[in-house]
Amino acid sequence: MTSLPESPKIAHTKTFSPFGWRRYIPAEYHYLLLLAPLLLFVLVISIYPLAFSFFISFFKYRLTDPNQIKTFLWFDNYLNAFQDKQVTGALSATLIFVVGTVTTEIVMGLALALLLSAETRLMQLVRSFLLLPMAIPPLVVGLVWKSLYNVDFGVIPYYFKLLGVNMGRGPLGESAWAMPAIILVDLWQWSPLLMVIFLAGLKSLPREPYEAALVDGASRWQSFWFITLPLLKPTLLVGLLLRTMQSFKVFDIIYATTAGGPGSATTVLNFHIYTVGMTFFDMGYAAALANILLVVVAILSIFYIRVLERQRL
Repeated sequence: MTSLPESPKIAHTKTFSPFGWRRYIPAEYHYLLLLAPLLLFVLVISIYPLAFSFFISFFKYRLTDPNQIKTFLWFDNYLNAFQDKQVTGALSATLIFVVGTVTTEIVMGLALALLLSAETRLMQLVRSFLLLPMAIPPLVVGLVWKSLYNVDFGVIPYYFKLLGVNMGRGPLGESAWAMPAIILVDLWQWSPLLMVIFLAGLKSLPREPYEAALVDGASRWQSFWFITLPLLKPTLLVGLLLRTMQSFKVFDIIYATTAGGPGSATTVLNFHIYTVGMTFFDMGYAAALANILLVVVAILSIFYIRVLERQRL
C-alpha cells in the first residue's frame, strides 16, 4: 500500500497587527485609546487655555513689564471688576445688546419660518437667498454696514434725510442711534439661522392636532397659539440658547463699526476685555473679566438646558 506524499510545510511568519495592544488592555477601556487623539486635541486647544486664563487671573500680570513679574493678588482682580464702573457699563451694554438681538431675532426667525414654510420652488429660492448673510464673516459684515451707515455717502442716512430725520453724525456717531444700529446689523446676519432652526421644528410637528382643530372650527391664530407654540417650545429654547451664547460673545461687529463708541455706548463686555488685555496689556485683569463673562454665559446656558429638559419630559 503506497502512502500519500506529505504536504509541504507552510512557514508561518509573525505579522505585526496595529491592534495588538488589545490583548494587554481590558476591553472596557478600548474606547479611551480610540478617543485619545480627540481628547488630546481638546486638552491642548480648550482646557489648557481655560486653565491658564483662570491661573493668571489671580496675578498682576502685565505684558509691558520687561521682567514678567507676576504678583499674587488673590481675588483682587475679581473684586476690582465688580467695583469698576467701566465693567458695569460694559455689562449693561451687553445685556441691552443680548436682549435686543435675541428677542427680536426669535420673533423674526419664527415669522420667516411660518411665512416661507411652503415647499415651492419660489420659497426654496427665497430661503436660499436669506441664508447668504450667514456665510459672510462678521468682520466683513461690520465693514459693509459701516459704509452703509456713513454720514457722508451712506445709503441709510441719505434716505433718512429724505424723510426729514436728522441723524447728526450718522447712526454710528450718535449715542442714541449707535446701539440700535449695531443690533440691526446682527439681526440682518443671524435671523436666518433661527429661521432654519424653527423651520426644521415646524416640519417635524405632527399633523393630527391641526386636523382635530380644523374639525372643531379653530382659526389659524388659535391653531398657532394653542398648538404650534406649545409644540415648538423645545425648538424655541434651542434657538434661544444658541443666540444668547453668541450674542454675549459679540466682538467682530463692534470692532468693525464703532470700536466701542461713541464714548462707551457700544462697549460690550467682550470688547472691554479686548481693550484691557490688548490695549492696556493688563492680562491678569482681562483674564478675570473673561472668566466672569464665562460664568454668566454658563449660568444662563445651564438654566436654558434645565428648562429644555423639563419640556421634553
